[in-house]
Parts: sequence; structure tokens; C-alpha cells
Amino acid sequence: MSTDPQDAGALPDGWRTIPPDRLGTPGIAFAAAHDVPDAGFTANVTVGVQRSADPGLVLTLGAEALRAIQATEQDVALHRREQAGDATTPALAQEVRFTTTIDGEPVRLTQVQEFVARPGADGAPATVWTLSATATQAQAEALADDLETLLGALRAEIAAS
Repeated sequence: MSTDPQDAGALPDGWRTIPPDRLGTPGIAFAAAHDVPDAGFTANVTVGVQRSADPGLVLTLGAEALRAIQATEQDVALHRREQAGDATTPALAQEVRFTTTIDGEPVRLTQVQEFVARPGADGAPATVWTLSATATQAQAEALADDLETLLGALRAEIAAS
């Protein structure tokens, strides 16, 4: 995957890409959303990318992502956190569950976050990828195969980069 992907290959049925510039979030290189919302929430997958001289930034990003959710949402629980890789290619995966408010109603969400660093060529800064998949609990169950297919394809593209 380049650091400016236009698409992630074939998306599972019911998914569509969203132009990252429409999200208003800097650093997003890819975004996709499911066509059918649940409780007013649209399941989505995003890929962010940034450069850093410190591949260990993945741990900092994971902690910052959790703090950002804790600052704005309710009932935040870190359900799972796993570290992998080594000093030059560290990775962190975590699952955060929380409650947000949509149209005045509480909605329980699950967000899977993956942070992966790939060393730059010839001493260039590392590329740090952030994959995020967010869904309601019902969507997470109903779309589990789609999400795994989509995340798997994105992981493969990142590994090949």
C-alpha cells in the first residue's frame, strides 16, 4: 500500500470508499463505510499514515487513541491489547469498547485499532500505519467476516509496502 492509497482493492459487498479529504481528519489515507447503519451509526474502517524517526511511536499512538476516547466517551474499557514485532517493526493491536451518544441515545461501540511501523529505506523515517475499525456491537457481529476480510487485505498491503 502506498502512503496515498486510492483504494484497497475489492471491498466486501455493502461497503464503499469515502474520499479521505471529506473526513476532515489529517493523515487519513483510506476510509470505507458500510451502507447500512445501526442505531444511527455507520460502521467504518480507516487507515492513517504518518512518518516518524521513532518506530516505537506505535505505543504512544495506542495510548493517545485510548486517552482520546476516554476524554469524549462513556463506559470506556480496554478489552484487549497485544504488542508484536520488534524494535524496528513494532506493532500494537487493541480493542476498545465504549458508549457514545447518537441522536440523544446511548450506543455501545467497539473499535479495533492496529498501529504498525515499517522502517524507511536508507535511513528515512519509518512509516507508521494506523488501522481502525469501528462498529456497534450488532454490526461487529453481523459484519465480522467483512471486517476481517477488509482488515486482512489492508494488513497485507501494509506488510508488502
